[in-house]
Amino acid sequence: MTPTWTQSLLLALLLCGLAPAAAAQAVRLDDSGTLVMGRQVPMRWDDARGTSTALSGAVVVHLRLDVRAWRGKRVRIYQVLPALPGTPVQVEWRSQGVLMPGRMRDGDRVLVFSGVPTAEALQDTLEIEFRMDGDRTSGRDRLRFEYELETDPE
Repeated sequence: MTPTWTQSLLLALLLCGLAPAAAAQAVRLDDSGTLVMGRQVPMRWDDARGTSTALSGAVVVHLRLDVRAWRGKRVRIYQVLPALPGTPVQVEWRSQGVLMPGRMRDGDRVLVFSGVPTAEALQDTLEIEFRMDGDRTSGRDRLRFEYELETDPE
């Protein structure tokens, strides 16, 4: 049975509605105003008896993201932690309320803000805890978070 032109039109409209929306273009945010308290994160063994290979550490970060170009616009901001070769890292953070608290592993991209920036900079204080395998770290691993912004469709 051959479909009528109205059935074909209806099918085309349904397929258009199911087609994924064009991916929003992510823009890397300027975080040069961010201040990390302490240049190195002091790491400690999780097990005081020395039988564990897990290391943990914590740091406080005064985050400042330049969002002046998107002030008054609905946006989503993601925290990105690039993958570290050979040293898997787990991260958990708490915020003062501007950004969402959360957790991630290296290689992840996690939503930390969804809303409308009302100032030129988005600022928050993060308490960040790290955990990694002490047998797999060189001791000189550098964690460098990045922040990406996507605009929400109006």
